[in-house]
Amino acid sequence: MSRNYAILEKSGSEAVTPAGVYSDLIRRFFQTPAAVAIVNHGDPHVCEDLAAELAAAGKRVVIVLVKTLLRMKQVPVPHEPDYVPGGTENVWLWPAPAGNHISFFKSRGRSEPEKWLEALRLNFDAVVMDCPAPGAVPGSAEIAAMADSAILAAVSGVTTKLQVRQDCQLLASKGVKLAGSILTGRR
Repeated sequence: MSRNYAILEKSGSEAVTPAGVYSDLIRRFFQTPAAVAIVNHGDPHVCEDLAAELAAAGKRVVIVLVKTLLRMKQVPVPHEPDYVPGGTENVWLWPAPAGNHISFFKSRGRSEPEKWLEALRLNFDAVVMDCPAPGAVPGSAEIAAMADSAILAAVSGVTTKLQVRQDCQLLASKGVKLAGSILTGRR
């Protein structure tokens, strides 16, 4: 592993993440409106917990469901009814599954169709891209490369060192700006 590859935060395996677990990550990457890709090896709570902490700090947050996005034939420009409320106040999910639209979201502006990420940046203080591991879903690394930076979320006792090395190499080859990692699970 390179010297630039740092473990930024660790979280426990509890169902509820204690407040402040991602404070260092938030301080480093979310001081200005930012888009950060979380390349996830299977911990379903990393993006939700990070978004909840950002929302608690007063930020409007959208979690981009990259797996859903990659199944779409054409990526639409996000519009007001396209966001689904997340599990926390001030957290939304995009793209929304069919039939789960809301009408009370207040957009901050308009954008061109090919600029979906810019449209999200315009409407939210933080864009958290929930990307599956690059080997698991083709195209996820290309979406992660669009973010300002990326964090690799490894699961303790599940994600191997070899997987981490391979993912780092694959992400680098796709132009992903990998800033570090999060180790989740039991230690």
